[in-house]
Amino acid sequence: MQEKPLLLPSAKTAVWVRPGAGYAHYVRTGAIGIGLLCVLVGAADVTARLAAVVAGDNAALVAFGPAAALQRPGLFATSSPGVLTPARLKIPSLGVNAAVETVGIKADGTMDTPKNFDNVGWYSPGSKPGEEGSAVFAGHVNNGLMKKGVFENLSKIKTGDYVTVEDAAGRSKIYKVSSVREYPADAPAEELFAPGGPSRLVLITCDGEWLPAERTFDKRLVVVADSVR
Repeated sequence: MQEKPLLLPSAKTAVWVRPGAGYAHYVRTGAIGIGLLCVLVGAADVTARLAAVVAGDNAALVAFGPAAALQRPGLFATSSPGVLTPARLKIPSLGVNAAVETVGIKADGTMDTPKNFDNVGWYSPGSKPGEEGSAVFAGHVNNGLMKKGVFENLSKIKTGDYVTVEDAAGRSKIYKVSSVREYPADAPAEELFAPGGPSRLVLITCDGEWLPAERTFDKRLVVVADSVR
């Protein structure tokens, strides 16, 4: 609704204004402003103290972060119970939200790769998320030329970042990155495909220099993420 100016009738008699009224108005306004500032500062201090109790090192994020930040995996979210068959893989810090292809073993005995450069390949002969051992996922970095892959920026991931795997029903498993390492392309990989031990994710992509004759890269980037309970 459009506001209308308040119309006052013309004064027919003299109106006396007490000297100093304008100064007193500014004093009162200033006092009110200082009072509100004190209230806000006090509220912020209480919020920060409560957040420190609840979230420890993430106190600043909880107290002053945007609402979307409060949904960061690992802060309040928990993994779904049981074992799941992966349908999507998400890495919030890299903006990755990819469909998962099921892959197996190639004729040369190595892990197959996803057919779609935008998808992630899950090594189905290995562990599933939620089972003991390594659930292994591979993704393309690029095709050596111009085509970008889903893991183009995987080298930018950091320890402490979160990775989420979801199944078709929306259940999820949350993992926290514990190591980022580079291996020669021909390095033994048995430990990365370990069927036993704690549940973890292993993310693999190409790295290093492109070898035109072999149509591959000379290094492999391997990210390991541990299950978040």
